[in-house]
Amino acid sequence: MSEKGGKGLKSSLKSKDGFLVAGGKDGNSTKLKKGRKIHFDQGTPPPNYKILNGSSDPLPFQSSAAKVGKGDKPTKSSKNSLQSFELKDLPENAECMMDCEAFQILDGIKGHLVGLSEDPSIKIPVSYDRALAYVDSCVHYSNPQSVRKVLEPLKTHGVSDGEMCVIANASPDTVDEVLAFIPSLKAKKEVINQPLQDALVELAKLKKSG
Repeated sequence: MSEKGGKGLKSSLKSKDGFLVAGGKDGNSTKLKKGRKIHFDQGTPPPNYKILNGSSDPLPFQSSAAKVGKGDKPTKSSKNSLQSFELKDLPENAECMMDCEAFQILDGIKGHLVGLSEDPSIKIPVSYDRALAYVDSCVHYSNPQSVRKVLEPLKTHGVSDGEMCVIANASPDTVDEVLAFIPSLKAKKEVINQPLQDALVELAKLKKSG
């Protein structure tokens, strides 16, 4: 390593294990009180390094990739760089969707991908494949319309559309499991107990085999 690193780094030695040992401030690389072993990642300019055996002395140079150490307090600039997210209410016209409904829509798009890709005004998001794979792995029913038909009567007993979707997505076997997934329904247990049992029996008939 040449002396282009600045005043603080005048020389360095290469140890047997392939690490670089940086010289001290006195410039005498053969008399090191506490060597600093620095590992350079190849092929990533400027090189990133990790301090493997440091000392209490300040480093002669600092990498922009250095991270805050354990126990260190984050600086004001690092706090400002964190993004904050605020939960907002859904629009009035928003509708909850069951996993089986989402799969039906996304799977229907797959058959038109070739034609859609030729249209420059349409851009398929990169998350499409991941979303399709996700709903395909967790969907329990192959006929969303039949599932809706079974769950719709629960609305007359105070079950919301979102709660219906949770029931379909979780695919519980008993009323107690439904109440565990949706604690807000516990207050309505006496009212919805029998209708919910009937719905679960019908949903079991609609479940995908395997």
